[in-house]
Amino acid sequence: MLSPVDIQNKEFRKAKVGGYHVAEVNEFLDEVLEAYQHITKENYELKDKINMLNDNIQYYRTMEATIQNALVLAEKTAQDTKTLAYEKADQIKKDAEQKAEGILDQAKKDIYTLSNKIEELKKQYLAMKVQIKQMLQAQLEILEQQNITVLTDEISAPIKFEEVKAEEEVAITEEDDEFFTKEFTFLHGEEA
Repeated sequence: MLSPVDIQNKEFRKAKVGGYHVAEVNEFLDEVLEAYQHITKENYELKDKINMLNDNIQYYRTMEATIQNALVLAEKTAQDTKTLAYEKADQIKKDAEQKAEGILDQAKKDIYTLSNKIEELKKQYLAMKVQIKQMLQAQLEILEQQNITVLTDEISAPIKFEEVKAEEEVAITEEDDEFFTKEFTFLHGEEA
């Protein structure tokens, strides 16, 4: 390739007949040299600019790849986090359901146990009631037997009458009345 120095140092031989005017040729060569130097300088500047732009393109391509990788990683991380959150939520739900089932099962067992205890207590109550009734009935029979004995003893003894004045009344309060009613009901059963 022709350089500005080649143009500057170029010498032409002089022709013997009909040659060019030396001053005009030199002047034109100076113009060509100047234009060529300008074009060469501009060419170097453009090459530098192209290199710089290529470097920038490479930088931006690297940045783009990095950003794309970061986006892919962010999407994957977000998806992983979402999946993990769903899995954790499912596990929490399953644990809560199992715990609730356990509590419900235990409550059912407790209810069953308490129902059995209540039934047992009812049976004990009824058995005690029957025993107490029988015991009281036996006591009543004993008292009646003693009463009969006392009455027969009293009948054979001379009877003494005491005069009771009308003013002397035995006062029975409402509480006494309720007490005797309850005792009578208890002793003779609810059917009496």
